[in-house]
Amino acid sequence: MASINNVIRTQLLPEGQAVARDNMNVTCIITSSQKVLSTNERYSLHLDVASVESKYGATSKEAQYANTVFGTKPNPIAAGGVLVIGYWRAADEDVPATAAKLVGEQLSAPALLPVANQVTDGSFTIDVDGIPQTATGLDLSVAADLQDLADIVDGALTGATASLVNDAIVITSDTTGAASTLSYMSDDGTGTYIGDILGLSEDSLSTLTQGEDSSVKAAEEKLDAISAIKSQVNIKGAMFIDRILDLEVPTLASWSKANNVLMYEVFSGDSYLQKDPANPVWNVRLASQNTFRCLFSKAGNRKLAASYMARTHTVNFGGQNVAITLNLKTLNVPAEMYDQTTIDAAHAVGMDVYTTISDAPAVLCSSANDFVDNPYNLIAYQNAVQVDMYNLLKTTPTKVPQTTEGVDKMEDRLEKTTQGYVRAGVFEAGEWTLPDFFGNRETFLKAIRSQGYYVLAGDLADQPVADRQQRKSPVIQVAVKNAGAVHEADIIISFNL
Repeated sequence: MASINNVIRTQLLPEGQAVARDNMNVTCIITSSQKVLSTNERYSLHLDVASVESKYGATSKEAQYANTVFGTKPNPIAAGGVLVIGYWRAADEDVPATAAKLVGEQLSAPALLPVANQVTDGSFTIDVDGIPQTATGLDLSVAADLQDLADIVDGALTGATASLVNDAIVITSDTTGAASTLSYMSDDGTGTYIGDILGLSEDSLSTLTQGEDSSVKAAEEKLDAISAIKSQVNIKGAMFIDRILDLEVPTLASWSKANNVLMYEVFSGDSYLQKDPANPVWNVRLASQNTFRCLFSKAGNRKLAASYMARTHTVNFGGQNVAITLNLKTLNVPAEMYDQTTIDAAHAVGMDVYTTISDAPAVLCSSANDFVDNPYNLIAYQNAVQVDMYNLLKTTPTKVPQTTEGVDKMEDRLEKTTQGYVRAGVFEAGEWTLPDFFGNRETFLKAIRSQGYYVLAGDLADQPVADRQQRKSPVIQVAVKNAGAVHEADIIISFNL
């Protein structure tokens, strides 16, 4: 019997695997205790206080701070977030030998499974402890979830195990020490290569760490600790249980700004209320390091930072009118009594306070170093734009052409992303108060007044030849109008007898 391919031939153009936006509600409390965590286990993830108590003990500092986080209502868990307990090696540590580990990129089951289920002849090559091994004939069509995919990889390995951790496939060598090694997955040239699909190839967002012999690790700086944690889990908010010293503030504040991580620190004492170059809080404000959030507590209550962080990281940007301000919010720590002189001094240098108004607890926010919701919202928006644009290019089965039609697709994608943030209440229609603009001034101002944003792509005809040869898009500009928030008001009452 003749094949139908003599007449009709078909081919499937699979959709590329999209990547997820950053989760802005991944918060981290960093401990210096060596009782549980270590250099080899930098962090643990928690969705409730019971899991913290089970790992660290109900009376531990970690559990006490976790109680503060989970007792804050709402908290990051309600918005799809997670509490990370991170580790700072404040003193020398005896570090046991480690195993080589390949941590794959975080996977999205709805996006991945339709692609993976089409593979019945999966293959890959990987080196385990210096010995190459090849797996072939892997049937991914039977996988119902990400755990099934991890199990299939695990069954194909010798001398190593595969597991699913935080929606990523993690391959770990069965040995430890310097001889414990792994490689990225590579294509063996037969069947359908699955290293790219599972995010375990060198070109993916996976990370490879080789095994190390046992050693004594010297104490590290707080900056080293938070950098190490950030490299392993994408935290967006962080605080140290131990006080940040004055001399450590400049480097941590600079790191916070550069890495788009909001850091929270509590200051206590009159010296922090002064506009003085010796005051690290004032220097943070002068440097406009608005991702480093300074809080004042005359009682030195460090749990204030934990509750403030927990209340901040609660926005699900997929909702409508969900954007918040911290001003006047209630936290899960005792409010403190302040006179107006102290409140004004704290606000002048850029510190928020938690006090009472008519015996009701409330956060009073300072505008000196910006309001916390502004960097929080803008970090989320910038990431959403970057990821959504990447996914447009990645998931298009053919290509986004370097034509007017292609650039229009990119403009449309950027507009849809921005519309989501208008819907969330981050941006809103209003008057543009800055003197600068781009494109036609009338069109620009009308768009801002009517929809809260304006998007404009450069003209392809004006694009430099070198950019076109490198397949770059013309520059796309977007202007957005911040919705802001009302924190106070003056009311004039006219009385007539």
